[in-house]
Amino acid sequence: MNNRDLHYLLLVSQYLCNRRIVSRTNKLELLPGQPKILEFLLEHDGCSQKEIGEGCLLDKSTVTSLIPRMEGLELIAKHPDPEDGRVFRISLTPKGRRLASMVRGIVSETDRLAWKGIKDDEREAFILTMQKIIENLKEAL
Repeated sequence: MNNRDLHYLLLVSQYLCNRRIVSRTNKLELLPGQPKILEFLLEHDGCSQKEIGEGCLLDKSTVTSLIPRMEGLELIAKHPDPEDGRVFRISLTPKGRRLASMVRGIVSETDRLAWKGIKDDEREAFILTMQKIIENLKEAL
């Protein structure tokens, strides 16, 4: 493994990004996984647990264990889906929305730090390249 291997660079960048975000969201007394769900619900309020899992790249069992805890902390509320009684829709509570906004600020600040010193055209080229890499890896699954 060296510092030019793609998998290693992705691993290091994910580790450093996650470490910074977790160190700040821990101060909000959120457990691992909860910040990601809160941030996702800012954009997708009223979605299902399955949609949360897919959107946050979390397995079903992780989402299943996090949702009741978040509900108990009054971060989210569950409501039956009017069209399918087997499905619950998950919405942010006012407390959850406030914390989700704080999480969004922490994530945005981390992104700004990561992009520091990188020109707009370099950033755009990197984003396009990463999107191609992701698509290539999805096709290979």
